[in-house]
Amino acid sequence: MTDLRVLPLGTPAALAIRNIRIAWIVALVFVLVTTLWPRLSLGSGESPIDKLIHAAAFGVLAALFVYTRWLRSLWWSLLFMLALAALDEVLQMIPQLGRSADLDDWGADVVGIVIALAFCMAARPVGADAARLISQRRSIAADLLFVQPTAWLHLATVAALGFAAGAPLGVLLDSWFIRKGPQPWQYGFIGGILGMAVGVHALWEAGVRARVRRAMSEQPCLACGASSHITAAAGTTPANFGSPIPSTPTPMINQCARCGTTQRATDWAPIAPLQASAELSACLLPILLSTVALVVLSVTFITMVTTLRLRSDFVLRIDTWYQMLPADARILGDIATVALIGACGLAACRRRIAARVDRCGASCLGCGFDLRATTPTAITGTCHECGGGFVRLATSTPSALPERST
Repeated sequence: MTDLRVLPLGTPAALAIRNIRIAWIVALVFVLVTTLWPRLSLGSGESPIDKLIHAAAFGVLAALFVYTRWLRSLWWSLLFMLALAALDEVLQMIPQLGRSADLDDWGADVVGIVIALAFCMAARPVGADAARLISQRRSIAADLLFVQPTAWLHLATVAALGFAAGAPLGVLLDSWFIRKGPQPWQYGFIGGILGMAVGVHALWEAGVRARVRRAMSEQPCLACGASSHITAAAGTTPANFGSPIPSTPTPMINQCARCGTTQRATDWAPIAPLQASAELSACLLPILLSTVALVVLSVTFITMVTTLRLRSDFVLRIDTWYQMLPADARILGDIATVALIGACGLAACRRRIAARVDRCGASCLGCGFDLRATTPTAITGTCHECGGGFVRLATSTPSALPERST
């Protein structure tokens, strides 16, 4: 993850971090104003959504905070967000607000924070060589999008439309399949959040992929995103990124004129995309194991509680306490279980895909053609079967770029 202190002011990466920090501060102010609003009440006694709102609000805050890059460690980010959630509850004890601190509300905040950081951890760069190079390209493409105000506007618009489309579906799902009676507050809110997440992710993925394709011709610096002129590093031969790379034992090295980061000829070398069938096959096992784990965990828990609650006073008290929780708190517990298992499955999928991408120098990602007998030009080459590009990077060679988050 790039430290803002080493980035020159005015570079796309620095501007992106600034915009994310502004967005986080705006979101924080909105959350604090909402949670500290005097005598504010949402939902109803039969269908409360207070805990769901707490989890969603602090989950969004936690995810944004990670990408502000104020703290490099996810664990420190977790501690900071837990303290912030506790402070929010303490502030509600101000008598003039007519509110009160609630340990259950703080627990809901913690659940949202943990879920968000679990997915942030699952989305961190994985693999080496080609997979890490692709992650760096996606990261700088994301920064180039964060710089544009229109990108933020589009994301906000899609989020609103996704919530508006998902909320009615959540109400219908609850009415038809779950309780045989509408719970508009709870399942409408859950459906809206899911619709928002799906819409934002789809738009974001499309934007990043389009920006990566555009960057292939612009070839910005992978550290700061600058498209300024490249200066040759001392003791090296300048590389012309628009012409074929001469056959040399080591890649040509240059330096970014804005941040001075070492750049290599492979930074924007064409790499054939991984076949959709190969990507799907890499994800089948983690998805299957995650589904089995969720089913086994649910059945085991229900069986143990049903069996032991009549024989153990401790289990009976725990079950009684759980049944006395608000409905939205119990729903949030189910959501947390599914989300955390899903985050583990996502991390496994990304590791398996990265392992296949890192083998792009041995077999073409686009058509599967064996490239071991193909002599590359320097460390880049072209598949004779489909024309897709590939790179061969030495795993033992330290990366010239600072680690970035995707």
